[in-house]
Amino acid sequence: MNLRTLRRLLRVEQWYKNLLIFLPYLFLRDSSMSFWPLLLAFFSFSAISSSTYILNDWIDRKEDALHPLKKTRPLASGEISGFSAVVVAGLLICFVLLSGFYLGEIFLGTVCLYFALTNLYSFGFKKIPLLDSVMIASNFVLRTAAGFVLWPGGEALYYLSFVFGLTLILLSHKRRSDIKLLGEQKAIKHKAVLKYYTPRVCYLLRLLAYILVGYSFSQLASNGGSVALLARAYIFLLFLSIVFSRHPDLAIKPHRIFSWIFGLQKS
Repeated sequence: MNLRTLRRLLRVEQWYKNLLIFLPYLFLRDSSMSFWPLLLAFFSFSAISSSTYILNDWIDRKEDALHPLKKTRPLASGEISGFSAVVVAGLLICFVLLSGFYLGEIFLGTVCLYFALTNLYSFGFKKIPLLDSVMIASNFVLRTAAGFVLWPGGEALYYLSFVFGLTLILLSHKRRSDIKLLGEQKAIKHKAVLKYYTPRVCYLLRLLAYILVGYSFSQLASNGGSVALLARAYIFLLFLSIVFSRHPDLAIKPHRIFSWIFGLQKS
């Protein structure tokens, strides 16, 4: 197994999602928080994320082989064996457990809950419409919660609800993008739950998520948050919705949005 294959197996490009761990440090900073333990938490959460990606890729390898973008994944293409993938996942889990005992019970409990929910999703919950999106959004909330040194207070709940709403918005675009890229029949064959994500359902899901994000913004602003910063963030969300609607490939891999914005790659 070469480094390129290992990087693709771990989905290192997806580690940007775990930057949410730093959200409490940036917006709710207090004397109990320190940057360096959070940096370890970031790499530890990235490791547990990669282990769940490996497991999910193994389960979905046959379905992924039918997808125009996912068929090149190492397990779907047969580039790496299942045994080698399990060994890598085991090493990652060992690192996470050691880090968890050092970082404390809040982080360890959060990362274990994340691992449990992600595996429940992989082993069946992903087939239940809407619940699949709620579980993914909840995992993003857990990424944020992993950055708390102490049990979060009431104000932190609005940051968590913002992350939950934002994730639902992006997921509604991702579901529709899968259908647009594959066509309705192939999309349902690839992932049966997609037949429930009609345009009307996704618009309604998006509307509810925007209401939740707006409410979170209003509460944060009333508690001393920057109105200008929150307004810019909300406008950026609207911008993302337009971009993802017109460029479904960006919704499938959101990290490419930065390259698209700055003209570093063709979309």
